[in-house]
Amino acid sequence: MNKRVWIGVGLAAALLVGWAIFRPELLLVNRTVSEEFPAAPRSVAAGSQTPQQLFSGQFKGYAHPTDGTASIYRMDNKRILRLTNFRTSNGPDVHVYLIAAPDATDDATVKKQRSSISVF
Repeated sequence: MNKRVWIGVGLAAALLVGWAIFRPELLLVNRTVSEEFPAAPRSVAAGSQTPQQLFSGQFKGYAHPTDGTASIYRMDNKRILRLTNFRTSNGPDVHVYLIAAPDATDDATVKKQRSSISVF
């Protein structure tokens, strides 16, 4: 083989091994987020500053391994979505759907429920 071909193959192999060892795309991934509830304005009555849990549900992963809890709280006449212990697989185009289904056990149920909700 030509000397240039061997140099190209060696360079490609070195780049592949370097990528596999150092995984540079992981530098851009935020693995952990921990946020407090937003602070209520000072003009609000003291009783409404305490978050009240309205709804809660467990994540189930069918297309990708996913688990955790989604909870909706009311605080200061606003609704706050809180994800706790949420984990999912990494991907370039990850979507999370919150649906009102007693037990979505397959993709068809999720797709059916998804078509009946509004995205905001």
